[in-house]
Amino acid sequence: MDITDILTKRGIEYKKTNNPYEIVIACPSGEHEDRNPSLSYNLESNIFNCWSCGFKGGSTKFLQAIGEQPNLDLDTKQPYKIAKLRKKIDSILYQNSITIPEDAEPYLTPFREISTDIYKEFEAFTTNQQGLSDYLCFPIYQNGKLKFLEGRLLRDLPSQPKYYRRPQNITIKDILFPLDKVKSTNYVILVEGLFDLLNMWDLGYHNTLCTFGSTNFGRDKVKLLDSRGITRVDIMMDPDLAGEKAANIISSLLDTANIYSRIIQLPAGIDPGELTKKQAEAILR
Repeated sequence: MDITDILTKRGIEYKKTNNPYEIVIACPSGEHEDRNPSLSYNLESNIFNCWSCGFKGGSTKFLQAIGEQPNLDLDTKQPYKIAKLRKKIDSILYQNSITIPEDAEPYLTPFREISTDIYKEFEAFTTNQQGLSDYLCFPIYQNGKLKFLEGRLLRDLPSQPKYYRRPQNITIKDILFPLDKVKSTNYVILVEGLFDLLNMWDLGYHNTLCTFGSTNFGRDKVKLLDSRGITRVDIMMDPDLAGEKAANIISSLLDTANIYSRIIQLPAGIDPGELTKKQAEAILR
């Protein structure tokens, strides 16, 4: 039996990721409230880890945590090995050919309350190629070079991940988007996700940069900011335990380069992608 079958049977929600053999679940440890699921479960090896509280282990421990008998044989077989093989093939096909699809159509329709001007600014498009037919796509540039395509699912399709990247194996350890668009300034705002970024730009904060996830900020990105002459950073992660942990780590890393930082506390339950102009002005004042 697959762990996802057990979760479905018990009515436990889970999310798929860009990794075809990994899902994200609310942590069942009971140690913290996990509104934004922070436990990662590897479907191939049947091991898990909560990035917020450190709760981790194998399938037996996880089954016990959700109240299931631990004497089940969990399936780790064919579907995920096939998906892994497809991922490897895709990486070979696209690693040397990161281009905008030939059938790309500019996206100029309101979505998630982001203005069409912002979608135009960031060259949003739709396509039927590269497995992105259900996604709103964005070309991610840095230093004038197209690094990858980031897709966001346009409608609820449980069988597909909300975000999809082409190529999937691209490294983002040294990418802060859209660094090329930020004009001469020594002050930037860091947010986690692409739509956090788009909303902040829509509100007029054109010095906002996306880290592509709370755990994707390291010394390479510190060097990147330092080399651009950034001396002040407002850190605006999601208002959950994972975001709070990430903000503290980012602040410590920035200290090593003598970059002054503030950790911005957001209202409970409101991500940067949901802020209004009035709220943004108040918390950044």
